[in-house]
Amino acid sequence: GCGSGEKAAATSDAVDPNVIAFPLDICLVGDKKLGSMGKPHTFVHEGREIKFCCAGCDDEFKANTAKYIKKFDDAVASKKAAEATGDTEKAG
Repeated sequence: GCGSGEKAAATSDAVDPNVIAFPLDICLVGDKKLGSMGKPHTFVHEGREIKFCCAGCDDEFKANTAKYIKKFDDAVASKKAAEATGDTEKAG
């Protein structure tokens, strides 16, 4: 998990195929557009690629992990539903 002291791999590398890609273009916690506060803070949590607008959202995520994992899963589900109907314009 976080805080192991190891540097994270560059986000431009191929994402692990077993990891669910981040489904939103906004911060999972702060709802700010990713990149609006510099490079997004990206990490993998329980097989999910998580992105924040900044590392400052980490504490809130840790305090309410279940809430944000549900938000992530709901976003993935709605994105998949949109792709299944061919309506990718409204996804997100």
